[in-house]
Amino acid sequence: MAATLWALVAGIIAMYLVLFALSAAGRLARPIEEFTYGESWLLDGARRVARGEGLYSPPDQLPFMHIAYGPLYYAIVGGLQRVVGDTGYTVGRGVSLLATLIGGVALAWSMRRLTNRWSVGLLAAGFFLTQNLTALLWAPLHRVDALALGLTLVGLALATAGRVSLAGVLFVLAILTKQTYLAAPVAVALALWPCRARLSRFGAIVVGGGGLAVAVAQWLTGGWFLWHTVIGNRNEPDLVTFAALMGSFLQYNGVPVLAALAAFALPAAPGERPWRVYFLACLLTLPSLAKLGASSNYWLELSAATAAVLALASHRLAAWAHARLIGPTVIAGSLFIAMPGYQAVAVEAAANVTEALQPPSPHYLSLVGDSGATPLRVDASFVDWIAQQTGDLLTDNSGLAVAAGKPIEFEFQIFQLLEAEGQWSEQPILDAIIARHFSLVALMHSLDGPVDGTRWTPALRAALRAAYVPDGEQAGFWLYRPRP
Repeated sequence: MAATLWALVAGIIAMYLVLFALSAAGRLARPIEEFTYGESWLLDGARRVARGEGLYSPPDQLPFMHIAYGPLYYAIVGGLQRVVGDTGYTVGRGVSLLATLIGGVALAWSMRRLTNRWSVGLLAAGFFLTQNLTALLWAPLHRVDALALGLTLVGLALATAGRVSLAGVLFVLAILTKQTYLAAPVAVALALWPCRARLSRFGAIVVGGGGLAVAVAQWLTGGWFLWHTVIGNRNEPDLVTFAALMGSFLQYNGVPVLAALAAFALPAAPGERPWRVYFLACLLTLPSLAKLGASSNYWLELSAATAAVLALASHRLAAWAHARLIGPTVIAGSLFIAMPGYQAVAVEAAANVTEALQPPSPHYLSLVGDSGATPLRVDASFVDWIAQQTGDLLTDNSGLAVAAGKPIEFEFQIFQLLEAEGQWSEQPILDAIIARHFSLVALMHSLDGPVDGTRWTPALRAALRAAYVPDGEQAGFWLYRPRP
């Protein structure tokens, strides 16, 4: 019976991995379409690096862009773009996908080393990639999360192999990718206790290396690095966001997380402690879901840690005849919970294949709108027209600017939030508008409509109406030109 259940688990994981691959291929095949909010910001930053420009510029001068994360992802993607000559999302999405797969391999290698069984490693990696759609959604995106997670998982694998100093270097790189990836170094430090010599060396690498990197970044940016990555990145709590995300988290992750907690009733085998402490540390980060702007990427680390703990527990339980069914039953149940989500992925994959074989005319691009999760479909000819316009573009849809090959001059939504929280004054952008700095303004809503539901403040709308005149409407965007 246990063998049958494990065969079922293997079959479901294999099926989900096929959909994972199709979904990733569909995203890689669309180099100028934005699939989730924030991809365009990171691509704009990577393009700046590719052009030899700096990041973390003062927020009181154009362009008004908030660089929310550490520099490593921007540097890698920007450097690769400069080498290969690609300026779309493909390079960054490829980096993210590769980092996710490397992280999965590192997870599998660590499990095999701890159990002497590759089957346990493959189970952990397969379950991590498929259990709750989180890896599927975030692996092929132009976002920093996958690279930070990949570096973290490699670091944890090295730590479980006794290479804690090298693990510390990987953790510093992960933090320089996304500054919130602190659970793994904390977990390894706790697992090293009470070996003070190794703990001191590890702490010196992580704390000393990270502190030095921050000091250098502060110096190179004239003191603006921490404003971008810390001060400007601490959004206020939003209980509505928290309730929605916690509901989604419990729906897809409740069973495996509870099972992983139950696995702590088993005595820890040698080498398992870092993974167990990492799981608990990731669990303690769940309150961060209350942060305005949070999403399912906030439990990527917990997904990997859960997969590791459950794979190790399944290996231990398989040695007891009366408990052999527990592991495959829990894992199969967790995989079945995600079935409706994968059905939606299959429908999307089929639509992508159909569109690739029979390109529609006219051709439309998907951008991220401001009215829910529904993508904003924009005629590709309009994007081409925007690209041909001379002068600077001001738009409340950063994906439009990036798709047209234009720099993002002002990120409406983030700076609207920063202004509301008192972290930034909107006077510099108002001055630029009054001076008619932008030759074209393209907005998702008419300036004659209400401010509610838009990405502008009343003062911003008033300045635009005073300095710009309507120039028609195209593809769902209202266009404005400088007032004569």
